[in-house]
This record gives sequence, structure tokens and C-alpha cells, in this order.
Amino acid sequence: MTREKNITKIIIMILIVSILLLLVPNVSKATVGVTRNVYSNNGSMKFNFTGLALDTTHDYEYGLTKTATTQVENWYSIMQFTATTATIDLMTTNNEIREVINVVDTGYITIRDKTISKIVLEPYSVDLKIPYLKVNNCPVISNGKDFPIIGKNSSIDIKLRNPKNSEAYYQYEKITDENVINKYREIKAKNGDFYELQNILKDTIPTSNWTTWSYWIGEYGSENGGGYPTEIIQAPDTGLYYLWVYFSGKNIKDIYGYILVDNLGADIALEGISLQKTATVQLGKTLTLTPTFSPSNATNKIVTWSSSDESVATVDNAGKITPKKVGSTIITVTSQDGSKKATCTVTVTATSSDTDNTNNKDKTNGQKTDTTKTNTTSTKTDDPTTAKGILPKTGVGTGMLIFMICLIGGGVYFYSKYKKLKGI
Repeated sequence: MTREKNITKIIIMILIVSILLLLVPNVSKATVGVTRNVYSNNGSMKFNFTGLALDTTHDYEYGLTKTATTQVENWYSIMQFTATTATIDLMTTNNEIREVINVVDTGYITIRDKTISKIVLEPYSVDLKIPYLKVNNCPVISNGKDFPIIGKNSSIDIKLRNPKNSEAYYQYEKITDENVINKYREIKAKNGDFYELQNILKDTIPTSNWTTWSYWIGEYGSENGGGYPTEIIQAPDTGLYYLWVYFSGKNIKDIYGYILVDNLGADIALEGISLQKTATVQLGKTLTLTPTFSPSNATNKIVTWSSSDESVATVDNAGKITPKKVGSTIITVTSQDGSKKATCTVTVTATSSDTDNTNNKDKTNGQKTDTTKTNTTSTKTDDPTTAKGILPKTGVGTGMLIFMICLIGGGVYFYSKYKKLKGI
């Protein structure tokens, strides 16, 4: 009897352990994320890691390598970290760090628990590419800018590149994207940060027509260089331009960037906005209104849109109207400063199918409709009370749940067989 009880205990223990192993979440597979901030014009970068599992009583260090398989040779202390985050500064004043940033656009950071000498984050890929607008020390230059050979602001500073390791080239490209031009004007008007433009600027690099810088020198005893493409910056025409810069490396990676050249001229005031007076749109379709500006070459054409009754129709920032129900609403377009407005009365009508259904109903008016026929074909529908896929909190799918039930059932079956055989 004692032996029978022991076997029962063993089977129950196996089942419990199996279930626990399936239900306990795998913390080692927690999602790790990283964000980056690039310091202006020096190539140094700050990486903020999240989703880590760190012991705040331990010390941690990191290594940076060119590939995921390269052995880390130099480890550096991590000064800022919590139980789940770590901040890592890659400073180009460090020769080993600078060597990696100078050669590859994608590097790999490894994090190690220094206290117990254990890797807590395997080589993790990070972006080492310098944003185009931060390759030099001046994101914007006014057209006609004169660079004297001697004096204050006598050159454009370039970090990590100099005549010993690279050649310098440039070319102009006119910006035609009105969104970029309007955003530039907005930032300029409030004396804001032009680096805010980076995410909406062009990232397709020109492939030809490069011209050598007329003045390109290095700083004595430094990795940095400076100079200017031409002594006087001169855009080909009026407008806003990219002044592309390109540094062709010798045994290091090529670097591309740009400076914005402002040759927009004086602002032209907006005198008025007009819209068509009325418009009609069917349910299920959309309509886009296009405002007319006076004068047509007004500098600031940034506008906002609104609907007097969003239950009838809504309007987005591009003037696209999406109907919601039959009715009418007034769509208003307003200049950025709020001084100029125009309106359009939009009527939402029923769809053609709705109209056809109404006409058919009128035709059958007064006739008896046969409602005795029913559709006996059943259609499988989703049960909104039934969870699908992964079960909440457990991380166990329906297939795994079936496996667990079979495991428990099998244990009970074999145990009952054992008792019968023992009684023979």
C-alpha cells in the first residue's frame, strides 16, 4: 500500500512540475528596446536600453564591436542603470569607440554583469550612422554666406574627418517638398531648433555630380577637419536648398550629410483663401477640397480644417472629407495665423444601393411579402466570450492546453492500469 501511495505521489509531482514549467513565463525572452540620441557634430551617441533584467547591487559594463561575432576586447563601466534600464554613452574621444563608429554604420553592444562576470545582453545591433543634418556644425546657412580665410566662423567644422583620411565634395539640390519648406519657415519664425526637420528631410543620396571643396584642412593634432565648399555660398536659384556634403574615406566609411541653404527671399503675405461654396459626397466615398490662395505664391500656405458636425462628416489635415451619415455640415479651412477663412457646405447623400432598395420597397408597397421561408444554412460565428490564440496571462495557446489535458489524462489512465495489474 505504501509503494502504491509513493507512485501516486510521483505521478502527481510530475504533472504539477510539467504544468508549472508550461505556465511560468520565460523572463529571459523579455523584449529589449533601445533609443538613441546623437550629439551635434561630434559623432558621440547616447543609447538608452529598456527591458533588461539587472541587479542594482551589482556593477555592469559594456563592449562595442563591429560585428556580432567579434570578441569584446575593451569593457567600459555603465554608470547609469536601474533594474530594467541602462544608459550607454559612446564618446568619440575614446580611440576604441571612435574606431568602430568610423568604420561601420551598424555596431553591436554587449552588456556584462561585472560582479559575477556574466553576459546579460548578447551583442545587440545599434545604429552608428550620423544623421545628415548633424554631420557638420551648421544646419542652416543663408545664401550669400561669405567665409573669410581668417576670423570668427571662418569654416564649416567636420568631426572625425580631415584631409588625412578623406576627400571632401559637395553639390546643391533644390527642395521642392512644400511640407519641408513650410516647416522650415515655421521653425525660423519662432527661432526654433532646425534639427527638428531631420525626420522629414530627404535621405536619398545623390550618386553623381560631386564637386571638390575649394578649402579643406585639418585641425593640427586632431581627427577633425574644416573648410568650405566655396568661399561664398551661392544657391543656383531662389528657394530652399540642400547643400550636400560628402567625405570619401580612406580605410574608413564614407560619410554623407547636408546643410540647408536659405535663399527663399522675403515672405509674401497671404491675402485670402477661397473654397467652392457647396459640394456633395455619397456615403462610402470620400471627397477632397482644395483651397485657392491669394496670391498664389503666398509664403505661408499652412492651413487647418474643421467640420461643424463630425457626426455627418469629418475632414483631415489634407482637406479629405469622410462622410458618416446622411445630412449636411460646414467645412472650414483656416490659415495658420487664424486671420483668413473659407467655408464649404457639404451634403452627404445615401449610396446608390440604398436608393435602389428604397425604390424597390416603393414598388412592392401593398403586396404581401412571403416571410415563411428561412435560411437553414448555418454560418459559424465567433463567440465574443471565448478567448482566442494565447490565453491571458499564462502565455499558453489552445494547442498547449490540449497537450496538458492529454498529459493529465494519460497519467490517470496509466495509474488505473497499474492498480488493476497489481490486483491480479
